[in-house]
Amino acid sequence: MTFDRRRVLVAEDEYLAALTVVDLLESFGCEVVGPAASIDSLFHSARFEALEAAVLDINIGGTMVWPLADELQRRDVPFLFLSAYSDSGVIPARFAVAPRLGKPLDEDVFLQQMAAMLCLLPGQLFPAGNALPRRPSG
Repeated sequence: MTFDRRRVLVAEDEYLAALTVVDLLESFGCEVVGPAASIDSLFHSARFEALEAAVLDINIGGTMVWPLADELQRRDVPFLFLSAYSDSGVIPARFAVAPRLGKPLDEDVFLQQMAAMLCLLPGQLFPAGNALPRRPSG
């Protein structure tokens, strides 16, 4: 019931939001790259790190993440947007297929989206009747 050491880039500049995402990913076995709160460090990771997925806040320190998303897309790294923006029209059409989750984070929906991005079969993550597992304790 884990994401089996999958490497996930976290782009988030809000401390509590980053902490929540990192804690959740790590509790399910991911190796988190980041979190990073600057576009420059994120872009370096997007270009040179071995990544299997990414979680992107739309606005990092006043800069939109579109160039970062372009680089991830170029490398075929799946990503989702996690944002407080209520207007879905803010996302460029070229990213229309990327999942978009709101803040505050719904952990169950987040885990479902991560499983889909990482191409896990339902039995690998959701053992009984496709129900979401409980978060590991400790």
